[in-house]
Amino acid sequence: MRDLRKKKGITQEQLSIMLNVSANHLAKVETGSRCCSIELLQDLSSCLNVRTDYLLNGDAPHNNHLRERLTFLAQELEKITADLPVWG
Repeated sequence: MRDLRKKKGITQEQLSIMLNVSANHLAKVETGSRCCSIELLQDLSSCLNVRTDYLLNGDAPHNNHLRERLTFLAQELEKITADLPVWG
């Protein structure tokens, strides 16, 4: 994610403002020391103009654990929200 952000010419501070999160939180997400919410993942994909699966399935081998964890969390969230009533 960091490489992609840098390729787009966006600083960590700029991206954190765009995402309405602290720069510290974003730094931890970038290094993999903190997981991000599904909402943040979606916002990241929009800001960086890539698909969420691209962010989840990075090419670096050290991302495997993170990818598995995020995929599991996304699946669990889908199961939970599928049973919730739609309010409109």
